[in-house]
Amino acid sequence: MEITWLGHNAVRIKSGQSVLIMDPYSDASGLKVPPQLAQANVVTVSGEDPDFSATSTISGDQPPTLINGPGEYEASNFRIKGTRTPAFAEGGEIAWNTVYSIELEGMIVSHLGNPGRLLTNREIEDLGSPHVLILPVGSKVGLSTEDSVEMVNAISPKVVIPVLYAHSGNSAELRELAPFLKGLGVTPEGSPNRTTITRANLPEESSVTVLAPASVLM
Repeated sequence: MEITWLGHNAVRIKSGQSVLIMDPYSDASGLKVPPQLAQANVVTVSGEDPDFSATSTISGDQPPTLINGPGEYEASNFRIKGTRTPAFAEGGEIAWNTVYSIELEGMIVSHLGNPGRLLTNREIEDLGSPHVLILPVGSKVGLSTEDSVEMVNAISPKVVIPVLYAHSGNSAELRELAPFLKGLGVTPEGSPNRTTITRANLPEESSVTVLAPASVLM
């Protein structure tokens, strides 16, 4: 499978001819998904914020299947499980986040969305021992740097792909990536905007893959 970071909290997962885009953002973020990457068969949304749910920016030969909330789904060769967790909300209002785990090509990929707290042991079990963890590391209203590091240690994925941190053109108020990398004691090399992962090339120990955003500036 091929994983592309589209900027902010959005990723594109391609397996064969099937494409899944997770957490598409609005143009108000200062970013735009390149047209050649904005087509998908399936779209998942982790929360109501437009920077995580701008489904109108995604197109396809047919309208993509939208998955928005907890449950178990099958669409375009993707088996997807959504687990609800609390999210941050201003003014004391209740908000929700959906963590998604995707099963494909003999692997499990989990995207945590933007949870407002650490996942519980039960919620971690519900992920199904993911091989790849797409992890928000720069949210100022979600997981702290220390929380993000703790999630890596608790989940023990083979590959960690950090997202949702400050990068060029993104108008959102986010932390930098460096504190998270320092917390894990790693110095990744290179920053392509996509990576290809197979069951055969999974590392034996947890590793961090830093991707450059494939977004373009508005």
